[in-house]
Amino acid sequence: MRKEFDVLRMRITETRENKGLNQAQLAEKAGITPAAVSQIEKGHRVPSLPVLHRIASVLEVSLDYLMGKTDKSEIEDLLQSKSIQTFYRGFASLKGEDQEVIKKHIEFLKAKNQG
Repeated sequence: MRKEFDVLRMRITETRENKGLNQAQLAEKAGITPAAVSQIEKGHRVPSLPVLHRIASVLEVSLDYLMGKTDKSEIEDLLQSKSIQTFYRGFASLKGEDQEVIKKHIEFLKAKNQG
């Protein structure tokens, strides 16, 4: 594999481990096989763009972060926003059942706006 993909494979591995996921868990959530994750992380396989997008989504980072174009993950970028910080602090202070209500409202509003 070419050297430019070294950053990609290392960032996938590092981010996966930091999130406490094993290869099988990442694979399941990204809709690929554990063997594919292993091959990507070892540098024996370059993921297609749709697969890379799903991996980034599961790991909650941007494609630019995985490709080494930025050192900030998407979450770090989002947390710079004052409104996101305010929302998160409020959300984190709620009881689990109230957080679930908020999550359901968000999913409802997302579905409403898509259709």
